[in-house]
Amino acid sequence: MANKNFWASEAAEAKRKYRYILRVTKDSGVGPTNTGFEEWLISKVTRPSFSISETSHSYLNHTFYFPGRLTWNDVSFTVVDAINPDSTGILMGMLAASGYVLPKNVADNSAKGTISKQSSIIHFTLQSIDASGDPIDEWSLKNAWITSTSLGEFDYTGDDLMSFDVTLKYDYATYEIKKGTGGLTSKQTKQLKKLENPGNEVT
Repeated sequence: MANKNFWASEAAEAKRKYRYILRVTKDSGVGPTNTGFEEWLISKVTRPSFSISETSHSYLNHTFYFPGRLTWNDVSFTVVDAINPDSTGILMGMLAASGYVLPKNVADNSAKGTISKQSSIIHFTLQSIDASGDPIDEWSLKNAWITSTSLGEFDYTGDDLMSFDVTLKYDYATYEIKKGTGGLTSKQTKQLKKLENPGNEVT
């Protein structure tokens, strides 16, 4: 049951926008090492969200609606373009590891490579944290890959930090409560566990 005195309690605490840790890495394609953006350079990120399509049925003077398919919406994040480590260099390294090759010598077989889904996978983990730095919950994107970037602009009249945006597309996202049950009932917790393991029964 909801706590009606939540806001009157000295222990009341809501999630805060600035309390998060985002880890974005990618297999480098060279040995077991990964490349990724420094956590402290990521200044903004959108949380995963979804849309459910609808289908309608008309009968006489009435229209009835039914839920259709679920689609996960794109996620984007903003990275400060540091000099060392070079954020743009890391981004371009991810592009190279995805299989993109400049068309310098099309007669060479090594220049005929193309981007594939498997080689494009980006590892994305977003945690909200509490005042002590402990994780509260965690979002993970499954089979995420970069779909677009916006590298910002130079401006003689501006003195703010250079940054760029990265947008990811993914198959689906999972959500995990890291601290307690989040006030969910046992039945709701079971349903949440099913989302973490789609198609599997959770006892």
